[in-house]
Amino acid sequence: MKTVLKQIGKAAAYFATYLATSNLISLIIGFVYSYMKGREYAAMGLSQEEGYALYQADAASITGICLGLGAIATLLVYFIVEKVKKSSLAKETDMKKVSAKQLGLTIIGAAGAMFFMNNIISILPIPEELTGGLESGMSNLTAYPFWQAILVNAILVPILEEVVFRGYIYSRLSKAMPSVVAALISSLVFGISHGTVLWAIWAFVVGMIICAVRVKSGSIIPGIIFHIIMNAYAMIVSYFNIYEGASDTLMYVLTAVGGVMLAAYLFFILKDNNASAKKIKPEVVISAKE
Repeated sequence: MKTVLKQIGKAAAYFATYLATSNLISLIIGFVYSYMKGREYAAMGLSQEEGYALYQADAASITGICLGLGAIATLLVYFIVEKVKKSSLAKETDMKKVSAKQLGLTIIGAAGAMFFMNNIISILPIPEELTGGLESGMSNLTAYPFWQAILVNAILVPILEEVVFRGYIYSRLSKAMPSVVAALISSLVFGISHGTVLWAIWAFVVGMIICAVRVKSGSIIPGIIFHIIMNAYAMIVSYFNIYEGASDTLMYVLTAVGGVMLAAYLFFILKDNNASAKKIKPEVVISAKE
């Protein structure tokens, strides 16, 4: 029991570092930006109410900057912490090389997931109050230039989230409990951190898929690639509306093909008993005294 609590504590500490650093950066940037804008609005002769209304619209433009700098700062903090511990970020998060076969399969699986996971929401009979929250969240992530969205939402954030959730959190939990339980907990935390109910469910499912790949490969590299491809696709669709005017039949076909590709990917990954060079066994120790 002591080992379980110890590993849970470590996972919680890394997660708290992630939340604290990213939110602190956002607060600092937000404070500086609001101060500069406040002076600008005052010089324009706007009232406090008018300035506040204008700021609400302008503030969305710095969301990408906050997310990007928050991700960089958090990774830097982790890097420094591991250096102090005389370890390395790559070692502690299982950022290991994988075979060309695994990388190739990951690209195929991610291509399937980007069609299936991103399109299924528009096909299922989901209540409007839930999809509204999803659309609102996407609008916040696309309120800045496309290049910024790709850099932040499709590269920096996926790397950070894989380091945190499949790297630190999953690896710590898997040392004290079965892999399935560790995957469920890390994916649940991953889902909850995404906010609204629909976002949380979507992120939980994606988290479980990536955890399965992470378990079999023994590395977070495939998950990073998987995550980047999915987010890049979501950004492209959101910014350029490439499916505008597309027929329902086309969307059904793309979703079905994507589902088959994703299922095939998971099948080949999960049946490959030689995928991971090292199996992590739980370190649960039960004694008569406990």
